[in-house]
Amino acid sequence: MSGAIVRNFGITIDVNDLELEAAFWRALIGEEPGPIRSGGGWLTVGDLGDGAMLVLPKVPEPKTVKDRIHLDFRVEDVNEAIARITALGGSQISEPRVGGGVTMADPEGNEFCIGAFRRSKEGVRTPL
Repeated sequence: MSGAIVRNFGITIDVNDLELEAAFWRALIGEEPGPIRSGGGWLTVGDLGDGAMLVLPKVPEPKTVKDRIHLDFRVEDVNEAIARITALGGSQISEPRVGGGVTMADPEGNEFCIGAFRRSKEGVRTPL
């Protein structure tokens, strides 16, 4: 058997407040959230392409430790993205690192990174 084993994927982020987080992620990635399903238990925010989706399940416990997995997003202008993300209720977790990456968090503290560069499979960063 050759090729990929899976065809698409979902990225799942546990949240406490579905409406707050759905509004934040809708604005961040520009995709509309679907309806709240399973008696208020979860929703999907848009289609991330090739069948990938962002899933937000509601959980009772708050985030308590650093995320072991996070999302990386490419942006045109890091400073502008920081301003827009913080205006949405997100926060800046780190100062810009060498190469320009910045760790951010959604309103509930789920971490993601932004940067104005592309990265090759070898790890080489190319500015946008």
